[in-house]
Parts: sequence; C-alpha cells; structure tokens
Amino acid sequence: MQNPLPLQRCPLCGGANQCAPAAAGHFDAECWCRQVTVSPEALQRLPPDQVDRACLCPRCAVGFEARD
Repeated sequence: MQNPLPLQRCPLCGGANQCAPAAAGHFDAECWCRQVTVSPEALQRLPPDQVDRACLCPRCAVGFEARD
C-alpha cells in the first residue's frame, strides 16, 4: 500500500481517529500513534476486515474504551 486509506473514523467507537497520515494522504505525516503503545486488547476487538486497514482513535488505542 503506497498511501494510507482515507479513513477518519475509529472502527471501535466511531469517533474521529485523528490519523494524520490518512488526513494528509501520505505516510510522511507524523501521527500521535507513533508515540503511544497500542493496547493489544484494543487490537483484538477490531473486526477482522479492519485489521491493518483502519486506525483507532487515541482513546480506544490505549484501552480506555474497553474499561468504560
């Protein structure tokens, strides 16, 4: 995949995922996700068709959504 998919919604909660590469259209854009550890539990909650295709929002990525 040469360019990020233009998906702007978190597949877990439907909120804005704040994905800078998706918004910019290229992977050179610095994104918040490169500064955090994404929760393995959050990744396990992804629908199979969204794995490696959609970006989580910051809240879901660190696991807060699963604890609410």
